[in-house]
Amino acid sequence: MYRDATTLEEIYRLALPQGSRLLFGEELLNRPVSWACSLRPSPPAFPNLEGEELALIDANQLRQFNPQMRLDRVVNSLHQASISAIGVMGNVSLEAVVAAEQNQIPLIALPDSEPLLSVERTVIRLIVDRGGYLAAKAADLQRELTQIELDGGGMEMMAELLASFSEQPVLFLKDEGTPIAVAGLEELTEQHKRRVLASLPSRTTLRSWLAAKFGTEPSENTELTGILSIDSKNHYREMVVSPVIVAERVEGYCLLLRSDSGNSKEISTIERLAVLQGAGAAALAWSREQAVGAVEEKMRAVFLDELLATEIADEEAWIQRGHSLGFDLTRPHTAWLIQAEGIQDWPNALRQYLAAKQDPILLSVRAEVALLFWPCDNPKSGRDFKTVANGLVEHFTSTFQRASLVIGIGRPAASVREWLRSLEQARESWRMGSSWQASPVTYFGDLGLYQLLTGLGGSGEANRFFRKTVEPLVSHDEEHNAELVETLEAFFACHGNLSQTAASLHIHRNTLTYRLQRIAGITRMDLNDADARFSLQLGLKLRPVMQNRMH
Repeated sequence: MYRDATTLEEIYRLALPQGSRLLFGEELLNRPVSWACSLRPSPPAFPNLEGEELALIDANQLRQFNPQMRLDRVVNSLHQASISAIGVMGNVSLEAVVAAEQNQIPLIALPDSEPLLSVERTVIRLIVDRGGYLAAKAADLQRELTQIELDGGGMEMMAELLASFSEQPVLFLKDEGTPIAVAGLEELTEQHKRRVLASLPSRTTLRSWLAAKFGTEPSENTELTGILSIDSKNHYREMVVSPVIVAERVEGYCLLLRSDSGNSKEISTIERLAVLQGAGAAALAWSREQAVGAVEEKMRAVFLDELLATEIADEEAWIQRGHSLGFDLTRPHTAWLIQAEGIQDWPNALRQYLAAKQDPILLSVRAEVALLFWPCDNPKSGRDFKTVANGLVEHFTSTFQRASLVIGIGRPAASVREWLRSLEQARESWRMGSSWQASPVTYFGDLGLYQLLTGLGGSGEANRFFRKTVEPLVSHDEEHNAELVETLEAFFACHGNLSQTAASLHIHRNTLTYRLQRIAGITRMDLNDADARFSLQLGLKLRPVMQNRMH
């Protein structure tokens, strides 16, 4: 999981006391460190230096050791021993910083909050038991992140902690690519910040990277981290990424941005710790949100089912119950029925889409069909919802190549007592839309004559009328693979003009005449009689209504 050699960056970020400052050597933090040794009060000051050590110096102790010894001279001397870096507790002169720069030795100012020998022991523990030390640091970081989540600090505070830990900008993205928490970009202008966010990889790019590197089903022990380039002219050109996985599903990503100067072919230990622990903490937070959301959603669905199945006696009681669930039932609501196919993670995808809307929308899902009641301000017409519904269709069909939706919308219900009526209208609109397949969105107010026929469709008289007029033709066509119903519809569409009817059907006029005779014989109706023609036309209009009733 981690490289074998301990680097100076790991020591600087993970082992040195809080408040340590790098005075020189940011570009040299990837140097390996083999040991740590502090200045001894008696000669030799640094025994047994073999190279690649971290030398720790107490400036006050140095003066006691040799009042004439200056820190810059010590830096020059330690350079001859090929040490990796120097840490100084106490005053660091400008001459010492210059000497460190000339000798290309990283120089770190240490706070006096911890004895130098204690710092030495901590660094040596990291070098000797690197795996155990890093595991303990990972657990500490995870504990801090979990505590933020338990305290209700949210994703923003988690991102801030990780940005402080890694000293890199940190972002949490949802699976669709939307940033939900950003930290470490506070010093940028708003315009620059927007450019950085706009340059982040798309959902498709992230998913493609994940599938290409780890396959569709990565093993449980696979470390899901990687580096992605950012196609941008901004300061940040790369990012370290890890997916947030909840219940074996990718729900989002934890990202660490890299500056131009920080690019590397490998992920550093600090980056790995931050991105993995961040992804783990986000997974825990989101799984809890989903669990709470599932309970709340079930309560809302039960509420809606009970409301539609109950005769409303006390409307105020239902309004109060709806208010406790976050819904204002004093407003008009319009019923929608949505059937969807070819949409990944349906109906969660619908829930996420609706969650971004301004008004809370009551939703209940049964298999692939979703019922929702959308609040509105116009109690007389829901026609404006056609635009909203077409926007929903456009969103999913552009996101999912094989997506198919059928939406039926009822008229607005001004009060809770009218919700069932709006639902019945939405159901009829949905049935008509499914039958016609002319448009994915059907509004009940646009059905015209079918609104009247819908009301008649359930009556016994309507059933008898349909059986007497058009049903014999439907049965004949099904049994003989004929086209008499289509012929009759074309005949009426052409206002009884035989030449136009034959042309529209691409048949010979004699063939049309024969078919019309067959229609007259089967229905026992004279097509030259005005009442008979009207009855057959009405039967054709009833056909989709009756077929929908049968389904």
